[in-house]
Amino acid sequence: MAKSLALWLALFSARGGAPAPDGPAGPEGPSAPDGSGPLVWLNPGQGARVAGLVQLAQQMRRARRELRFALTLAPGEDAPQGFPPGTAVLPAPAESIPAMRAFLDRLKPDVAVLTGSALPPVLIHETHARGIPLILADAQMTLEGWKARRWRSGLAAALLSRFAAVLAQDGDSARRLRKLGGRRLAVEVTGPIEETSEPLPCNETERESIAGLLRTRPVWFASSCAPEDEQAVLAAHARASQHAHRMLLIVAPADPARGPALAARLAAEGWEVALRSREEEPEEPVQVLIADTEGEMGLWYRLAPVTFMGGTLHPGTCGRSPFEPAALGSAILYGPQEVPQEAAYARLAAAQAARQVSGEAELADALVDLIAADRAATLAHHAWQVSSVGAGASEQVMRAVFAALDARAKDAK
Repeated sequence: MAKSLALWLALFSARGGAPAPDGPAGPEGPSAPDGSGPLVWLNPGQGARVAGLVQLAQQMRRARRELRFALTLAPGEDAPQGFPPGTAVLPAPAESIPAMRAFLDRLKPDVAVLTGSALPPVLIHETHARGIPLILADAQMTLEGWKARRWRSGLAAALLSRFAAVLAQDGDSARRLRKLGGRRLAVEVTGPIEETSEPLPCNETERESIAGLLRTRPVWFASSCAPEDEQAVLAAHARASQHAHRMLLIVAPADPARGPALAARLAAEGWEVALRSREEEPEEPVQVLIADTEGEMGLWYRLAPVTFMGGTLHPGTCGRSPFEPAALGSAILYGPQEVPQEAAYARLAAAQAARQVSGEAELADALVDLIAADRAATLAHHAWQVSSVGAGASEQVMRAVFAALDARAKDAK
């Protein structure tokens, strides 16, 4: 392990400070989440993608149900939704030795995962001194960051030597980290940990049954459709049906309880309607299937080559994550209202993996255009690629975390 005068000086200057920051657990400091399983501490630093840690934590919890999680955030930073139940969200500990020791005394993590570009000396030194393995994941080292650290490379080398694994976003970051850490520093390139979605489950028997009924019918899906979306969705379906007479629209209302009333209204307007909650099937005459049941989004994404993300046409509505259809190979259409998913839509749009429409007319035009199977398939393939990159990086980080936990458990025997 590298020794450094610069590290000694950094620790010497951090001897003072309050014993622990105030937080949700009161002035004595944070408390560990309930349970007795191994505790994974997630600490996103400067430049880290906090939303990407949701996917990582979900993957780890699915693989090892006994795991507990603690997430520490800078003041004023909010945790995104989707972390496993029971995750403790806490203020990040101050970079002073008394505060850090008090924090670690109470939290007692079994592994610490740092992400981003920061290398906090006190956190790294004090955590390592207790035999808690450290993982540096999603590490990004820009040219400017490398130049700023180069003059004190002894400090960086000493800190990097304390990590059980160093996982970089890209090759340039990996090369700069190796220059700082020395030839013996092993750095793995994983790609960035970015927000994605695990493929939603579905009943495969049910999927095969409905697919058999649909056969070669063109199908599209309006996901989490708000009342404000309905006129545009139905107008687009009517126009697209002029080009594909057997076309089926599957509508999942944002509020499933609206299903029966919506079915009655559409039937009165002359549509042939089936209602999922009444176990009605999308047989050949049916033009609109209202999917008003819970827990079947994965089924509809699999059946529909094209998905319109409801809640994106009008302000004040909020739809689902576009990575849900992306992970299941459904081409994505969305409106101008991207909040709170603007980062996800930006990634998909940059990769030509989703198409934005400004309103009712453009939705109809885009749907008609995507009826051509090759166009929808190209869009869907790009979306799947974007989704897969983030999932692959999370998988590699998970393996590093599990290896560290297993080694710690073995040493404890």
